[in-house]
Amino acid sequence: MKKIYNYIKHTWSHKLSFWKIDNLKKLLIKYGPTFLIIFICIELLEHIGLPILFYWLGNNFHEMFYALVPTPLFICLHFLTAPIVFFIYITIIKQTKKPLSNFSKNILKLFGSISIAQAIPFIITPILTQFFSTEEFGIYGLYITSCSILGMIAAGKYDTAIMLPKSNLDAKNILALTFMLAFIFTTICFSILNIFQNSIFNSGEYLMLKNNYIIIPITVFLISINQSIIVWLNRKNQYNKIANYNIVKSSSNSLSALFLGLKNIQSGLIIGNLISLLLVTILNSLQAYKDFKHTKFNLQRIKKNFLYYIDFLKFSTISNLFNSLSNLGMTTIIIIFFGPKLAGLYFLAEKVVSTPISLITSSISQVYFEQASKLFHSDKKQLLKLTNTIQKNILYILFPFLFLLSLFSENLFGILGEQWREAGTILKYFTVLILAKNIYSPISHIGDILQEQRILLLFNISLFSFQLASFFALKNYNDMKTALFIASILGAFHYILLNIYMKKKLLNKHEKVN
Repeated sequence: MKKIYNYIKHTWSHKLSFWKIDNLKKLLIKYGPTFLIIFICIELLEHIGLPILFYWLGNNFHEMFYALVPTPLFICLHFLTAPIVFFIYITIIKQTKKPLSNFSKNILKLFGSISIAQAIPFIITPILTQFFSTEEFGIYGLYITSCSILGMIAAGKYDTAIMLPKSNLDAKNILALTFMLAFIFTTICFSILNIFQNSIFNSGEYLMLKNNYIIIPITVFLISINQSIIVWLNRKNQYNKIANYNIVKSSSNSLSALFLGLKNIQSGLIIGNLISLLLVTILNSLQAYKDFKHTKFNLQRIKKNFLYYIDFLKFSTISNLFNSLSNLGMTTIIIIFFGPKLAGLYFLAEKVVSTPISLITSSISQVYFEQASKLFHSDKKQLLKLTNTIQKNILYILFPFLFLLSLFSENLFGILGEQWREAGTILKYFTVLILAKNIYSPISHIGDILQEQRILLLFNISLFSFQLASFFALKNYNDMKTALFIASILGAFHYILLNIYMKKKLLNKHEKVN
């Protein structure tokens, strides 16, 4: 009780100290009037805007939100309010000549859009838990992770190669290649599911997936082609379009699932995801048509690029398969060894914690890939400096966030109902993996740029094997938490070693040039 009192006292002291005249003067001198106004808007949005929003949600959706009204007074919610305010700020000044670097502006564009995109499910998820059971979340987790894993490798990882050639014509032909490979891959998936559906969905718990298996290859295809188009937009620096698509996908997914939940449709989570993918695919396809309507694709050039970047197919495909299995596939592994209920709890816990983190890492990762691809050829020293700076700042942000989240996770998830409190307990067992993975995640494209596909393949096979072994070894003891903790420690150790290796490799490249 004393710790809670001291925490509240410290939080209130920190919040009140912001409004002291001396502090405002210091901020004005240090950052100037523009950023002082931004800081004030962040505070006002947190302490006035969010309570009003929670009160409105309590009136219109579920009375549970009334309990969240005083939350901003005791917990820092800057991870929600800061990106929203910065997104508005960038929108206002985008026509001016503010001296922000392109790198910073591009990150802020994606940062703002992703914050809005992630804030929507963050708000909607507590409502969805009132309409869908833990088992339904577990099945949805199995569907979304399986489709995401297959969608990432459907194009043979040639989507990553879209960023690399100097010629836009080559990049366009690689994009056409990804569409062809994705279509072939999903046709094979459909055939396998059609023939072996009874064996694949051999449990009554998966009846919904068995009866609607056609959704799976459709989802895989849509994920794959959208992923390729996003890389193309990244290459063209069209971050505004990427930002808009982030918001459209997130909002349509959450709102569709909410509507279907209100209609008491059992498969509403899955159908909502499919609706959002179809909508984004239409928007992306219209954009692709504008960019490519005067382009004549050449089968000979497509074949040439296929062979030139074949290491992506030979090594990156298998590598990303194992990486996805160790990250996204954790829900599937838990279902296999411990059942859909515990998998649903894990899936929700992972989703809640990854939401605010991905606000930062995913936006930085996309912009870093484009910037690092150029710096690798022109200034490797600057690339190494950029890489170190990004990782240092990510560590400063994530460590205190995950530490505080671990302390209050059970109470946080308890707001959703007693059946979800266990998700908060489970969260504590894999925070170390979240930290290590997300320190490396923003700069993960460095492996592709350094052409280290073989090392990445070995890393991902080892990571998945050790994690799978942890669950297999403890399955007979019915101890999911210990298995998750061991898998988390082993996973963190893998990411630390990979990070050290890539930094040394980049340093060696720089020293050879000089």
